[in-house]
Amino acid sequence: MQAIGRFLDSRMEPVRRLVNMAVVAFFSVIVLVVLSQVIWRFIFNAPFSWSEELARHLQVWLILLTSSVCIQKGRHLSVDYVTHALPFQVGKVLKLIILALCMLFLWTVIIFSIQMIAITINEITPAIRIPVFFVYLSLPVTGLLMFFETFILFCKTVSAHDESDMKAIFKKAD
Repeated sequence: MQAIGRFLDSRMEPVRRLVNMAVVAFFSVIVLVVLSQVIWRFIFNAPFSWSEELARHLQVWLILLTSSVCIQKGRHLSVDYVTHALPFQVGKVLKLIILALCMLFLWTVIIFSIQMIAITINEITPAIRIPVFFVYLSLPVTGLLMFFETFILFCKTVSAHDESDMKAIFKKAD
């Protein structure tokens, strides 16, 4: 399992760089769009009709992409009081169960979001007139990213030998 985790981890690096660039780009565009909306609304009294919708759709992508980054870095919010009090092997099994349940949930999100895209394939957003497909595409794309990041954590957890290995896996330094 450790070899699989290392292999996938190395293959995910270009994807992670792309995700990081997308997060920065989306956040920058959101800031510029919202700032320009405020300026045009309060100074020129002529608000944009499309700015709120664009910012909302980019924010969906931003949040979901950032979730995959949080999984990769082991930074998602978790309640781990119990796992620290348990013996190492019991805590490891509990983390493996939690990661397996997360992967099951993410796989369900991927499947149902693909079905949702198929249902709404011909719909158009009202203000910016783009297919709703582009907004809903965020779910299967980021779901797949989160699934792979969770699977990598699962593989690393399986091969953890002691408490320090577990801390290194789930509390990576930036």
